[in-house]
Formats: sequence, C-alpha cells, structure tokens
Amino acid sequence: LTPRGPQMGVTEPLPHRILPVVGIWTRRHGTDAYFRQVERGNIVFGGAAERVDVALEPGHAKADPARLPAQLRALTQLLPALENVSVIRTWSGCEGYLADMLPVMGPSGTTPGLFHAFGFSGHGFQLGPGVGDTMAELIATGETDIPLHDFRIQRFAAAAGARSSAVA
Repeated sequence: LTPRGPQMGVTEPLPHRILPVVGIWTRRHGTDAYFRQVERGNIVFGGAAERVDVALEPGHAKADPARLPAQLRALTQLLPALENVSVIRTWSGCEGYLADMLPVMGPSGTTPGLFHAFGFSGHGFQLGPGVGDTMAELIATGETDIPLHDFRIQRFAAAAGARSSAVA
C-alpha cells in the first residue's frame, strides 16, 4: 500500500450555473479533471495534478502551489470561463494505492473475524456507499452476491508465489 496525495482547490464564489459533477478522464497525462459547483457558488475542483508521495510521519499531506497551474489548465479546458477566476484555497489528503490499482475487500487471510476494505486508489469516496453495503452484508451473513474474488488480499500472496516459481 502506497500513500499518495491528491490536490483539491476551491474558487471564489461565482453565479450558480452548474448542477452536475463534471469530470473528464483521458489517457493523456495531466488532462483529467473534475469539479462541481456548491450552492454558495464556489467551484470545488481536483485532478490534473500528479498524486505525490505523502510523508505519514507529520500526520498530514500538504498542498503544493506548483501543482496548481496544471490543474487550472485542465479545468479551463473544460470550462474556459474560469480562466481569470481566483482560487481561494487548496488542500491535499492521503489516499492508499495498491500496485494493481484495485482495492482489497473481504475477509483477512490470517485473522478470523477481521475484514478488509482499503486501497481504493483515489476512488473510496465515490465507492464508499456500495462498499459499505457489501461489507456489512459480508460481515453480517458471511456472504454477499457481489463477486469479491478479484479483490481478496490473498491475491498478493498468489502473485508473490507465482514470481518465486518463475525465478526458480
């Protein structure tokens, strides 16, 4: 599990005109961006900035002003009217990334009664409600109709074993 820090920002209040969450993801590096306008009129945005390593020792991630221009370029490609809008605040956080970019969900492979749900690679907030329902069902009944096999923590032990066999 690797801790990575995204960066978000918020603009000054503007006339309220945007109802949905707007986002774009492409294969071109640095062009992904997403935003939404809150009732007060501020636009909350993220994406288009490299998720950087996070030092866990101080207990928090830090926003980096050097990452903001790339975010604003991607944002104004989606909404050119934002070109001269003031950004009033930026912040960062900590997200857990796994090598295969898939989360771990399901029972522990070593500790009975322990269940995992982590490593959502920046998508935990969006997936949270469904993950919560699925994990609650799994914990309460011991099963779920949602296929979780590909998300088992044991996949890492299987991958390590396969690498060891290939080397031998």
